[in-house]
Amino acid sequence: MREELALETKEGTFFLRPYRPGDETAILASWKAAFGKEMTLSHWRWKYPENPEGFRCLLCLSEDGTVVVHYAAQVQRISFYGREILGLHLTDSFSHPRYRWALGGKTGLFVRTGRTFLRTFLEEVDLPAEPLATDLPKAQLAYGFPGERHFRLGVRLMKYRLHEPGILYLVADGPGKKLPRLKNEDILAFSAWDELDRLFSQARNQVFGVIRGASFIRWRFSWPGKKYKIFYTKTFWRKKIKAWTILSTEDSRWRLLDFWARDQEDLAELLGGVLHQAPRGLETWLAGNHPLVRAFEEAGFTREKEPLGIVPSTRCYFAGGKIPPEAADEFFFTMADADLF
Repeated sequence: MREELALETKEGTFFLRPYRPGDETAILASWKAAFGKEMTLSHWRWKYPENPEGFRCLLCLSEDGTVVVHYAAQVQRISFYGREILGLHLTDSFSHPRYRWALGGKTGLFVRTGRTFLRTFLEEVDLPAEPLATDLPKAQLAYGFPGERHFRLGVRLMKYRLHEPGILYLVADGPGKKLPRLKNEDILAFSAWDELDRLFSQARNQVFGVIRGASFIRWRFSWPGKKYKIFYTKTFWRKKIKAWTILSTEDSRWRLLDFWARDQEDLAELLGGVLHQAPRGLETWLAGNHPLVRAFEEAGFTREKEPLGIVPSTRCYFAGGKIPPEAADEFFFTMADADLF
């Protein structure tokens, strides 16, 4: 297999290859052209190289070095009912507006880049593309939260599929129940990381989702310029954390981004306590199949229409066809699994 592909078009040659150190300047310049806003270098570094599990990035470059297409993913450790697998959270797929003439359709540069990315970095994928050479371990799950237009393109041309339980958007106005033992800290000041590992490990054999331990939480909530708080409750006798949730409290309505608990009752109790402190209530979204979703109903949350038009997409890619693609419907997620908040 080749390490780089040359794509010939009537307007010139383009080059398809993985990210190399030093590409950041060109990537961020094209990001600004595509989205009309800046991404800082510190944000990019946090999102990709500083992720403890790594990242994958494939670029389509013009002859002058412009990033024409960027297709990337954050790597995450996934518990597949106790078995650890790799997942690729697809993020920041974009194309440079100056090259729209070369981007559209089945033979366009965007689709060819996306197909090559999936063939290169995932286990068995039936797509008409040549994988590039890589010594990186291949992943068994791809997931993401694209908008409707991107999702429709992905379904037609790149094996995307809808996560059937979908997104459950929940809001609560409070006030909730006051809990004297409710604790909260800025996440950067939190120190009981081993407690988060312990709590999630108790359920790993029963769930299919990102491993919500210290490694993921410490990285995810160190987003440059953002502030997050962790709220938690402890057992009475052993003083062990029994439920936690992480929130963005900068807006008048707080946003509940992530959580875990021993059981539904512990989480419902914690949610009630957090609601008591939230000035204008809470909002959150999560997978409709989340193992702790009943706690939100018990705490008084109600369902509303998700306002951003996010489409959850998941698909399994196990070699040998041992696990069907639709098994990805069992994957659970929260707001923390997206890169939006």
